[in-house]
Amino acid sequence: MTSKDRLIPVCRVCGCPNTIYLCDTDNEHSKTAILSHFRCNICGSVFVGNEIESEELCVAYSTLDSKKYYEEIVSENRKKMQIIIGHLKDLISPNDRIIDIGTGNGLFVEMLHDAGFENVSAHEIQQDSVLHRVENIVQHMYCDFDYSSILSDSFNAVILLDVFEHVINPKYLSDMCARILKKDGVIYFHTPVVTRADRLMHLVQKTPGLRKAGTIWQRGRTSIFHLENYTPESLTLLLEDAGFRDIIIKVKNERSWPVARYVRTYLLEKQRLPRFITTFLAPFFYPLLASDILNANKAIVSARKAE
Repeated sequence: MTSKDRLIPVCRVCGCPNTIYLCDTDNEHSKTAILSHFRCNICGSVFVGNEIESEELCVAYSTLDSKKYYEEIVSENRKKMQIIIGHLKDLISPNDRIIDIGTGNGLFVEMLHDAGFENVSAHEIQQDSVLHRVENIVQHMYCDFDYSSILSDSFNAVILLDVFEHVINPKYLSDMCARILKKDGVIYFHTPVVTRADRLMHLVQKTPGLRKAGTIWQRGRTSIFHLENYTPESLTLLLEDAGFRDIIIKVKNERSWPVARYVRTYLLEKQRLPRFITTFLAPFFYPLLASDILNANKAIVSARKAE
């Protein structure tokens, strides 16, 4: 596909048609074999520009071993979730009605309950057998694709941990969060953001001889599983358009695995290189992957629904 043949998509956050093509990457998890990646020239979000339907996402996620994934990251997840619960205690009270959207394997709901938040509900796209761990502690378990089963003005807080990057229509999700929240209700979420390392790699993608390295990096940042990386500017637009105020956004480096695991999974295995060189390469990638200076890759966001 040439640049003349490629359809330039509008930004899903701000609607700007002035988006910049970055690169193409292979996708072996669903029918869209080639994913095209773009950056919005206005709000800065980086996203997969292909038209992806919900059914295709379901097919892609079915290729993953979710149980194994959650087992691998459980230690880091517990640490992060404990910090998150500390944040939430400053924002909401233990008696507030809370819903955790994209609850995954239910670990966070379980930890919320153990921390004294007893009025917690959960939402997932599909009922999963692993959620038996929370069936006796949640007030309600919602399961649908469009959040229509959740009543309007029914919760004091909605929490989404690593959800916004997965959705096809982020504006729809932010609008739904505003709909189900009571007035002055809190939205709290974590989601990936564009980093200095990303911007550096966007330049690398344009450099002859280095383009492949930039493309390999991008494949690890946006994919069929991570459709969008936001910016503080794009997140602010998203929330303001949905009717939120008192928006607070902090960015920091956050990892689920050691640096060596990222190098092995996203570089060596994808390029079919020998795994034993992980030990030699990992130290060189540490500044790119593990520092706030180059890779403050996660936004921690809170806001309130306007009166």
